[in-house]
Amino acid sequence: MPGVSGLAQARHFLSTVTLQAGDLPPVLDIEVAGKAASSQLRKEVRHWLREVERTTGVRPIIYTNVGFYQRYLGSDFDSYPLWIAHYYRPQQPSISRGWTFWQHSDVGRVNGIDGPVDFNVFNGDSTAFRRILIP
Repeated sequence: MPGVSGLAQARHFLSTVTLQAGDLPPVLDIEVAGKAASSQLRKEVRHWLREVERTTGVRPIIYTNVGFYQRYLGSDFDSYPLWIAHYYRPQQPSISRGWTFWQHSDVGRVNGIDGPVDFNVFNGDSTAFRRILIP
């Protein structure tokens, strides 16, 4: 949430979520800058990521869309796994850095669920997927 300390948000997250073996790493969903300057936003994102990694021992994943990543985050966060939203692309998201997950649609259909769901793909095989899960 823009305008709220990244450290405070990380501490709230850590007090709320219990990670277990087999879970995905923590994911920071950052898609809105609000009135925050780019430099302040990057500072707070960095605080969240570092606090969560320090406390859990697990490198978090960043979830965002292509435009937001390029405009606000950029190469400062290229060392973090990326879950990138870029809908309706035929083969892969148009981002120059590597990605771990790609959310390619927000209008998927699944039996038993009324309404559209997001569709995602993992950039790897089942062995690579197991390696990113919390041990």
